[in-house]
Amino acid sequence: MMRLPAKNTQILITFISLLLIPVWSFAYTAQPLNANDPAFVIQTTLKKITTFSSNSDKASPVQLRSFIEQEIIPHFDFNNMAHWITGRYASTMTEEDKIDFKRSLRETFLSSLARHLGSFDADNTRFRFYPARYRGPAEAFVSTTVYRPDTPPVRLDFRMRRDNNDWKIIDVKANGSSAVLYYRRHFMSQLRQYRKQYQPPYLSRQ
Repeated sequence: MMRLPAKNTQILITFISLLLIPVWSFAYTAQPLNANDPAFVIQTTLKKITTFSSNSDKASPVQLRSFIEQEIIPHFDFNNMAHWITGRYASTMTEEDKIDFKRSLRETFLSSLARHLGSFDADNTRFRFYPARYRGPAEAFVSTTVYRPDTPPVRLDFRMRRDNNDWKIIDVKANGSSAVLYYRRHFMSQLRQYRKQYQPPYLSRQ
């Protein structure tokens, strides 16, 4: 099964920059967010990460990975993300193929977070947080603009979907560039390369 790229992860790094913004950035919010608000997921995660980041220099790699596994990764719907990335090819993949691909996608996110957590210059960063926008009862968008003195402002849009009583992230856009579409293009490129070398089982069944 193909591995997802370790390089060219600018969208993920931009997302990580959001996650490492300090809690004081939320001070302008007029009213506390309701727990049923999809924006609440982003805010509470930020608070946990801010607390952890203040002591990140004392954390071992095992503690760092454990924190990411428990506090960040669960907010992503990797089943949904993997389905959209593989597209029509998902119908020809075995369950083992799908599980392997989802595991690769999850590991890419986890590894990127682990590499960059604690390296963000929070003191020179501010952001504007926007109310959630809904597309029906089960889908919403939560947006923010990140401001840093050394780079142009970055607009981040979190696409979220209701999963029972929880809201989970199914895509992140940085200035309009979608993480899911990026990985989908990479997936299709890998398929073309693999066809020239060999055919994985789920391609030979097409």
